[in-house]
Amino acid sequence: MKRESILMLIAGVVLGAVLGFIGTRQYYADKAVQAPAPQAAAPAQAAPAESTAQGGAPAPAGQENFDPKEHEAMLAQIKAEVEKDPKNVEQRVLLGNILYDAGKFDQAVPYYEQALKLDPNNTDVMVDLGVCYRNEKRSDDALAMFNRALKVDPAKKQALFNVAIVYGIDKKDKAKAQEALKVFEQKYPDEPAGKMLADELAKK
Repeated sequence: MKRESILMLIAGVVLGAVLGFIGTRQYYADKAVQAPAPQAAAPAQAAPAESTAQGGAPAPAGQENFDPKEHEAMLAQIKAEVEKDPKNVEQRVLLGNILYDAGKFDQAVPYYEQALKLDPNNTDVMVDLGVCYRNEKRSDDALAMFNRALKVDPAKKQALFNVAIVYGIDKKDKAKAQEALKVFEQKYPDEPAGKMLADELAKK
């Protein structure tokens, strides 16, 4: 199981800091390089776009020497392994992770969905699939996936925070957002993301 990391980058600007979803993964699992979740468009002020590598895909954060040819070769190799083994969960998750971190959310979705069918209690995959859905403007599907993760693990930090984000930023449902945020702050009182989101919701 890879270690989880808190990744803040998505919707709303708070005193120059960008609020964001909390992702669960790292970039390439074999390189153990932590990467921020790709940013979704903010409703008002948008944060600067990520730099783009040749071929149009964003260069992964922390990968200054990102080689798009190497990236595509790695994708091809993993896809070949996925096709050979219909029950290989790890390779499907890895492929989804790489596509996610390249901002190719629509392409990451089917691999995460396949992985979840094979490993239905994997809350990391649920959260990352939910983030992909949200970036594809499928907020109801995103909520369903985050809530599914919470049924398996009621204390799942990423899912709790992301529920509040979707309600507060996407659905403009301040009451439900604050309800979700209250649970998040009770379980994680020292997490600064909670205060950042609370301040943002107070403005709306």
